[in-house]
Amino acid sequence: MWGNKPSLADYLGQRSRAALADLEALPADYLLSENEDILVAALLQRHMPKPIEIDWAGVERSAVSETTTQSWDHFDRSQSHEVPASKLSLHFPFTGTKALLEHQASTYSMGSTSDAKIQNSSITLEIVERNLTPEVVQGRIAGVKADLNKRAGWANKDLNEYVPTAERAIRTAYSNRKQRLLNDRAVEDALGIPVVSRGAPRQPVPARRKQVSLEQRRASSASFVPEPVLDEALYQEVLQQVHGWARTMERARGTSVKLGEEELRDLLLGALNGYWEGAAGGELFNGAGKTDILVRHNDRNVFIGELKIWRGPMVVAKTIDQILSYLVWRDSKAAIVMFIKNTDPSAAIEKLHDHVEAHPKHALTKPSSDRTKQVDYIFTADDEGRRISLAVIPVVLQTP
Repeated sequence: MWGNKPSLADYLGQRSRAALADLEALPADYLLSENEDILVAALLQRHMPKPIEIDWAGVERSAVSETTTQSWDHFDRSQSHEVPASKLSLHFPFTGTKALLEHQASTYSMGSTSDAKIQNSSITLEIVERNLTPEVVQGRIAGVKADLNKRAGWANKDLNEYVPTAERAIRTAYSNRKQRLLNDRAVEDALGIPVVSRGAPRQPVPARRKQVSLEQRRASSASFVPEPVLDEALYQEVLQQVHGWARTMERARGTSVKLGEEELRDLLLGALNGYWEGAAGGELFNGAGKTDILVRHNDRNVFIGELKIWRGPMVVAKTIDQILSYLVWRDSKAAIVMFIKNTDPSAAIEKLHDHVEAHPKHALTKPSSDRTKQVDYIFTADDEGRRISLAVIPVVLQTP
């Protein structure tokens, strides 16, 4: 079954080059307008293989049927004849990219104890025996399971180690092309000469919803219009101050738990103003309503935040809708600080993140080292597909 297989490293390299080619083929206006994380995630999702996971417990079998098999003469191995036998087929479903099992990983063994066949979504083991017994069947299953688990593990390991390399290559190519396009636009603006519009641009990279949602993308036919980009460093500074204040509230057991939303907001405003010299305000008009927290710097909004007390999943969608309605075209970063007054904060925090991801305008969840402290999301803010970054920060307030 295995023989001399092509290299898995070569296959992964081919997939990475295909992703880079797709990036270069994207319409310029779309690349300039779309969120970088969304683009990178969509390209990785489309072109990188998926890890192999075999569902050994989901095995299905055929009925045992009659067949024949070859029996070799004990004295003359060149002579054989057909004898009655029994046949049983077993099917083990798996998810992932079949090609991972068809290419040779960096770790491999020279032989294989498995004679199973890899199909599109299942592994088929056909057993033909003159004397078929449950013990024979279980023994063959054990052999196939040990062999394929080992090979799938090697392939998945190579894939997991390669994906960050592919991601870095895509981000580098994205940055280079974006800079090149911006330079070209600057040249065009300097020339002041009108150009003839060309044909309809190629459609952006598609991706299935609930993974990386590009259905809510910015219309690719719209020309790119530069917007003021909020300084990421300033945004992260505000988040750092919020985290420091949140940890203080968590340590003040028995006191902070008694406070309501307005009192907690006033305390946070005090902390932010101490650092930002009065630049933080509460209940300020922005967009379609009044934000709980708004930090401005050099006449720009660097932080828009909502403070809520967890009262169940219903508060999540309402808060997200609320904060999205506050954002205007110059705003691209926001945060929700969710206070958890619950006997089981871990369960509440998981429900919080689950319902954030269930929101219809959720586009991407960024990897988080600690979901109990902060998870960064990307949302689609409007019908034009404008993306915003949303940090969700749980703060646990408990009695002593």
